[in-house]
Amino acid sequence: MPAHRLSPRVRTTLRAALAAWVVLLALVLLAPSSAGPDWAIAHLAQALQGLGLPEVLSHPRRVESMLNVAAFVPLSLLGSLLWPRPSWRDWTAVGFVVSFLVEVVQAVALDARSATHADVVANTLGTLIGALLGHLVWRILGSRARKASASEGGADLPDRHSPTEELEPPR
Repeated sequence: MPAHRLSPRVRTTLRAALAAWVVLLALVLLAPSSAGPDWAIAHLAQALQGLGLPEVLSHPRRVESMLNVAAFVPLSLLGSLLWPRPSWRDWTAVGFVVSFLVEVVQAVALDARSATHADVVANTLGTLIGALLGHLVWRILGSRARKASASEGGADLPDRHSPTEELEPPR
């Protein structure tokens, strides 16, 4: 379903969710201190250990990596739902560039923050996962629309678009 076929209410909701996530992410990633993120990582690692997860999954460095991946999934997922024309490759490239720039800002302008290449890799992976999920959502919506159209008895009117044109993102 191309973005222009989404209802105005859905598009507004997606835009609001994306804007809120961007603001939240900017506040976390560009905060002058890492005290908040460090606190969250330590407490989540402790909770995962309390649940009995092995240290390979609950070690604070692993938890930080998983959170870095998870932080960027919504950006490309919501973005690809709003703007389906860019491919998953495009979204992944954008995620890499944004993540790289965030790490440069942390290294140059935020003395209390540490910039690492591992964060760039994790954030880029999160962007890839979100873009692939967005692509999957479009495929599912397109498949459902084709099934619904087939159940109509196959009667097409001459002025009607095919379900494929209406529901699949442009390539």
